[in-house]
Amino acid sequence: MLPLAAFALAAAAPVVAPAAFTIGGEPFAQADILDARAMPDVDGSAAIMLTFSPAAAKRLARVTATGIGKPLPVALDGKVLVAPMIEAPIDGGVIEMAGHFALPEAEALAKRISGKDPLPDSLDQ
Repeated sequence: MLPLAAFALAAAAPVVAPAAFTIGGEPFAQADILDARAMPDVDGSAAIMLTFSPAAAKRLARVTATGIGKPLPVALDGKVLVAPMIEAPIDGGVIEMAGHFALPEAEALAKRISGKDPLPDSLDQ
């Protein structure tokens, strides 16, 4: 049996579930994302840049190749963040979600999507 104090501590610790992230209905796990970062735009808004693992990049290319000319809904926990029109397959494993995000919102979304802080910009950091 757990002592009452240990039970109280265990019950008080919130459990944060991994984000449910989908692109075109295809689920992508946090482990599929190598890096996620907010990218400030010149107009004061921000975009989110995601870099996928090689295996996830292949899935992303497949999803986008079959949806040319259609919107590509990108959703987090069931809420569509952006839905750009697919003009060509995304085969480089990197996407940029341009939106009307404020920088703090983009930073928080990037961290929620990947489950981690962005990689340093250089090896010096």
